[in-house]
Amino acid sequence: MTSMVLSNSGLLSKFRGSMIGGLIGDCLGAPFEGDSPISKRILGNYISNLLSGGSIQILPYTDDTCMTLSTASSLIEHKKVDAKDLAKKYVSEFFSQPKRGYGYHVITVFNSLKESNFEDVFLPAKMQFNGSGSYGNGAAMRSAPVALFGHNKTDESFKIDIEECSHVTHTHPNGVNGAILQSYAVKTALKCDVSKEFDPLDFISQLQKKMETIETKESKSPYCESLKKIKDIYLLNQEDISAEEIAEYLGNHVSAHKSVPTAIYSFLRGMKPLSEFESSNPFIRTIYFAISVGGDTDTIASMAGSIAGAYYGIESIPDELQNRCELIEEVRKLADKLYITFGDVTS
Repeated sequence: MTSMVLSNSGLLSKFRGSMIGGLIGDCLGAPFEGDSPISKRILGNYISNLLSGGSIQILPYTDDTCMTLSTASSLIEHKKVDAKDLAKKYVSEFFSQPKRGYGYHVITVFNSLKESNFEDVFLPAKMQFNGSGSYGNGAAMRSAPVALFGHNKTDESFKIDIEECSHVTHTHPNGVNGAILQSYAVKTALKCDVSKEFDPLDFISQLQKKMETIETKESKSPYCESLKKIKDIYLLNQEDISAEEIAEYLGNHVSAHKSVPTAIYSFLRGMKPLSEFESSNPFIRTIYFAISVGGDTDTIASMAGSIAGAYYGIESIPDELQNRCELIEEVRKLADKLYITFGDVTS
């Protein structure tokens, strides 16, 4: 995989692709959340119907998109990760639309933040689960804007930004490190030259190298272990492993360490044709496979869509899918603002 200096138009396409890709994964994945196994026939017909224009239904977004857009708005407004502003925006968005699928534990954090008048924006998250913090995927699912914001930053500065954003709701190492891995996946995909031959082993090795420096401080290394599992799939030529087997092998849970690696694998899997779903579009194949794994389908597909969109760019995402998503214009505008504010291709 080759790093590149992108043209202005190429980078803008990738910013748009990542943000809109995340929205599409969220909207398309939401109706299947909690299902396992997923009916391939129903999923295939569902996506095919959307692509053919056979449905005029506008698909609603979930808390994944709510928090992603709040993150993007805060970054654009402050030009840095401002934890207090993030907390205020997350809480305000939740109380304005509480029925977007927020989990019980993050609602508890939001209530505590509001009651304390945001005196210590990290304390409510620290207090969860007897002080161990949450290891859910809520920090990872909203991290794409931070990855775009930090695409030219050093590893240390990038990591600090992700940690600060995560700590508003998640303090367990698995929750925070999941957000770091997801962000690195988006950032690495953003830097790839799509016109060059893609090497999945090199992509995984780059992420592995990043996570090895982070998980050496922990007693366990779930992300390095999962990345090794993904690498083994390619080394052993097992790319035809089923979605059900991936759910068992990597996970499909709300826990970050059982969903972020699955999203990354879904991006890689979408690069080649799928036996059970015919499509020449690798972005569509990514979303299809991410949903087919089952479980936390909206979040896994949203994270996979953010990575795939950052790699392929907006041109890979059919208008038929974009126009079926609630809030598409708002997401497009925020993607453009992120690019205008942070898309410096000369750095």
